Amino acid sequence: MRRPDNRYVAANIPAVLIRCLFATLSEFGLDSARLTYGLGITAEDLNDPDCRVSFRQGREIILRAMKMTKGRALGLETGIREKITSVGLPGYAMLTANTVGDAVKLGLELQKDTGSMLEFSTRLTKEGVVVAATSRFHAPEIYVFLVEEAFASFIGIARALSGEKFRPARVDFAYPAPAHVEIYNRVFGCEIRFDQLENAFVYDSAWSSVPLTTADPPSHRQLLEFLAYKRARAREVTEIVESVERVLRQTHQPTNSISRVAHELGVSERTLRRRLSDGGVSFQELLDRVRKNRALELLANPKMPVERIAVAVGFTDPHNFRRAFRRWTGSTPGKLRSGLSERLAEIDPN
Repeated sequence: MRRPDNRYVAANIPAVLIRCLFATLSEFGLDSARLTYGLGITAEDLNDPDCRVSFRQGREIILRAMKMTKGRALGLETGIREKITSVGLPGYAMLTANTVGDAVKLGLELQKDTGSMLEFSTRLTKEGVVVAATSRFHAPEIYVFLVEEAFASFIGIARALSGEKFRPARVDFAYPAPAHVEIYNRVFGCEIRFDQLENAFVYDSAWSSVPLTTADPPSHRQLLEFLAYKRARAREVTEIVESVERVLRQTHQPTNSISRVAHELGVSERTLRRRLSDGGVSFQELLDRVRKNRALELLANPKMPVERIAVAVGFTDPHNFRRAFRRWTGSTPGKLRSGLSERLAEIDPN
């Protein structure tokens, strides 16, 4: 049996794109909170700047949003609403760079910090600077959305850096022209080609030397140092958090204690507490998160009794599970399951 790619389920993608997608649906007057049901995360989780999602979770959320907005150019609509500061500190670091070229180079270096679900590369050709987008995973159902969102957001980023006069020289797409092709013309305002060999955003290389009015070398250096520090700390925290969660997921028992987990990881309880504390998280928070995520996943199955779910996530008493669940989500398992069934039916009536 083929083993699943761990990168597909690792929650290491900043939730920037998903937050922007939620904001877009809210502008459409749609209930975006329903998109996360049964995925192990909640809409409230996404408000945390440090929230991370897996590609699997992101893909499912995007698919649900696309079903809710059939007939709309959701990728383009989401991308054009994004600002350079939507990506957080990397956006501010780009704004304080010396030139447009420096900012673009930095953006590509920090692309994994911006929440993109695509991979980007750049090259200089006789036509100008080419920024190419490729898939990180095989996900044809959301492929067009991801490319639309990315390239539409490039327009806003480029204009934030160089001014409203910016126009790409050409934009290529490695898929057929969609039904809403006229919106592409409005968003990009340049030559657009479909059925190409790659997704390419092309702009005149002269833009690269344009100085930024927002350039600030001291602030830029400070931001880069802080981002480097955050990345190093994030790697350390991610490593210990993922190790603890892995042990907790292996067995959901009432006896799951920090001493048992520390023993499994080959460190002292004191060392584990200190490393978690340094990362700004507690053992109880991780235990609650693992239990909550597992409970939300199991609740998506209407045939799974709540009592069985309680045992599966480490509670011997269903009443204690219901009390904890209300603390985690603000709702009861029964109410949340009922709402989930109704909303999923609205998203996909078939």
